[in-house]
Amino acid sequence: MQEWLEVEPGHRWVALSPQQLRFCVPTRTLALRWLDHRQNKYKHALFVVTDLHSSPLEICHIYDLRGAAEIEIRNDKQGLLLTHRRKRLWHAQEILILLNDLAHNFLSMFRTTALSQTPLAHFGPYRLIQEVLNIPGELLFMDDQLIEVRLSSEHPHSKVLLDALPRLWQLGC
Repeated sequence: MQEWLEVEPGHRWVALSPQQLRFCVPTRTLALRWLDHRQNKYKHALFVVTDLHSSPLEICHIYDLRGAAEIEIRNDKQGLLLTHRRKRLWHAQEILILLNDLAHNFLSMFRTTALSQTPLAHFGPYRLIQEVLNIPGELLFMDDQLIEVRLSSEHPHSKVLLDALPRLWQLGC
């Protein structure tokens, strides 16, 4: 076994496996070791990759990014209440996916621009939708122009949201 490379200090390590698995395409087999803190013992797994050029540490980093993306997708689905696509027609499913992407992009932009430096900046999609973006209120228009936003003063997040909304207009949203 090659020497273990530390992925996470004191928690996770990776090395090239002494026995490389063979498939019809060139691969590398990595051995993973991590400490299960609940049982206080080491666990192991093999990881087969087709990337022959990146270092084992780079591969672990890329794999971790994939995991973060999957968590973000799961949070979007839960936040937008889209855990099941209930559309039978292909075009309806395609539109639903595009709307989901649009909502994801809006929520990401909203959180990083309008809500940065506020107590709501750490809210995920579910909390943003359920607790912030459904505050009772009304919009006042004059000549097709938004002139005033009124939110329920009793809602705990209304003041923060009212202070944050002008940042959207500064961006041209």
